[in-house]
Order: sequence, then C-alpha cells, then structure tokens
Amino acid sequence: MAPDFTHALPYLLLWGAFGAAMLRAPRFVGPALIALSLAAAAVAGIVEWAGVAVLALFAAACLAAVRAELPTVLRTLAWGVVVILTLALGMNQVPWIHNVLALDRVFVSASAADFTLYWNYDALFAGVLLYLVCVQPQANTPWRRALVATASIAVLATVVTLAMTVVVGYNAWDPKWPAILGVWIPSNLLITCVFEETVFRGVIQRQAGRFLRGRVPAPAFVALLVASVAFGVAHIAGGIMYVFLSTLAGIGYGAAYHVTGRVEAGMLVHFLLNLTHLFLFTYPFAA
Repeated sequence: MAPDFTHALPYLLLWGAFGAAMLRAPRFVGPALIALSLAAAAVAGIVEWAGVAVLALFAAACLAAVRAELPTVLRTLAWGVVVILTLALGMNQVPWIHNVLALDRVFVSASAADFTLYWNYDALFAGVLLYLVCVQPQANTPWRRALVATASIAVLATVVTLAMTVVVGYNAWDPKWPAILGVWIPSNLLITCVFEETVFRGVIQRQAGRFLRGRVPAPAFVALLVASVAFGVAHIAGGIMYVFLSTLAGIGYGAAYHVTGRVEAGMLVHFLLNLTHLFLFTYPFAA
C-alpha cells in the first residue's frame, strides 16, 4: 500500500528540493523546500522534535564543512559530524525518525525471499542535503554526450553484474510484471539511489579524487575503486558474496560518474540495474 498524502508530503518536498538543485533553480528554493519537508515530517509524526534537532545539526555541519574561510580545525570537526550522522541516517539508527513502512514481508514471486520496504526519510534527507551543499555545482557536461555514456555504461554494468549474480547462485531468471512498482520505483530511484550515489560518488569518489591528485598515479581511477569498495563494504549485512556483487555494480556506477561528471548518471545506472533485476530475476534474491 502506498503511503497516504500526509506521510508522502515530506518526501515530495525533498524530491522537489533535489529537482530544484539539479535544474539550478534560485538558491533559496532548495533550502526552503527542505525546511518545509522537515516541518511536514514533524506534523506527520515521521520525525520527533529530537530528530529535528539531529537533522538540523547535520545541516549545520554540512554547511560548515564546505566553508573554505573557516579554520581547518572547525572544518575537520564539521566533516567528522557529517560522516557520523551520514552513517547513522543511512543505517536508520536515529531513534527519533520513524520511516514509513510501504511493504511488509511481501513475495514478489514464488521463488524469491520475502521483501520488506521502507521509505527511508532519514536517508533521503541526508542524500538531498549532501547533494545541495556538498555536490553542487557539478560538471556542465553536454546532455547528449552524458546520455549516450550513461546508457552505454548502464547496459554493460547491468549485463555483467546480473550475469554474475546468476553464476554465483544469488539470483535466477524470473521474468515478471511486479505488482509493487507503484511504491518500489519512488523508493529505489528517489531514495536509495539518491542517497547512495550522492554519498559514494558525489562525496567519497569526488573527495578521494581531489585528495589523491598529485599523490598517486591515475587518481581518478583509484578514487573510483575506493568508492566502489566502500559501497560494497556498506552492504556487508548481505554477506561476503553480496559485498563482491555490490562492489562490481559500484564500479559501473562510479564509471558513469567519472565519464559524465554528474552524480545523476550514477543514479540512473544504479536504478536501471535494480529495475532490470526486479523485472527479470528473483527479487530481492532466490529463496
């Protein structure tokens, strides 16, 4: 069942903030929509007042981390807070934030394990805020070139990764038209992909590339590998094989970001791979 409007509104406002930043709307639009989203989330009971304080601290730390005029000590402290809270929000470990349950132990197909889906407000808030403050502005790549590169990498990454999932027995061929699309698509594209690609490509790969420049040969390639391995390790709860598969997929997402200079390219490759997985293979994995 899809969340009702009261519960969906905070997410819609965050998605609006993300779109405004991507389309380079006036600078006040994104922050205004984020503030409205947080107010709507408090009214809907998604975020308690203590959670509002945590998210406000996260926003302040993000803003301080990118202020070049601040002393290095303060910026380092701010980045420490950003890292800690990004981990806490991404792992849904802030107790005063109550994510909306969209699907509860459903079976996408008979051969698959059961599947539970939350619309994670905490992760979405972190992803959108990091995108506005720490990722923008990005490269102004011509859209046709970016589209061709993204499509090519998406096909290659999808074929290689999903073929490997079958080889190792994680998945099996299972074509279907899933009934969960209405709640799955916004959750996967606009929450999971926005958060994960902003963090691992827009922040980790980008910052690692800058740090490694002049220190190692091929710093962009090394940064891509660092971000991909970090992405894989972040999925350790699924086991060692899942870490390997996630790292493999992460190389594709990182390649899209590297070639286009746009986090959105990684998001699209990520989403298209996941969508193909949902349509053509056991989802989330073979029972």
